[in-house]
Amino acid sequence: MYLESERLTYKKFTPAHFENYFGLVSRQEVMRYITGLPLDYELAKKRFQVALDADQDRADMGFLAVFEQSREDFIGLAKIVPFGDNLTEIGYALLPEYWGKGYASEITARLIEYARQLGTISLLIALVVPENQSSIHVLTKQNFSFFREIREEKLVRHDYILYL
Repeated sequence: MYLESERLTYKKFTPAHFENYFGLVSRQEVMRYITGLPLDYELAKKRFQVALDADQDRADMGFLAVFEQSREDFIGLAKIVPFGDNLTEIGYALLPEYWGKGYASEITARLIEYARQLGTISLLIALVVPENQSSIHVLTKQNFSFFREIREEKLVRHDYILYL
């Protein structure tokens, strides 16, 4: 699976992307709204394997390494993966030096376009913690609507949905 957008290229994760992945998920500022804490090497290896395995049943989905086209720099990850019954989750995580440059919106728009091109997806879901107002803004700008609040122990998550 390979995608492009205006400034970015998206390549399906392979084992060769682990060091890029670890450089992303080991940063506190990146993981603040994802797991709450940065991942150590061993936990990152386990989660990376989950990401590699996420597309076992669907070759047209999975986790993607995202690169800036102009310099071929790794900037983060994107995902489009099955989620529960009849839902497909999209998401992204970016290195802080690429925040505020419109990349989150570009990734989200490209994943929506890709889901429509597949023709088999009717609902997209995006998971976000309520404190992450920047990501909520990205989602609502792309016409996602608040769907539900999920409470698990001490964590609260908001799910946003887009009907295709």
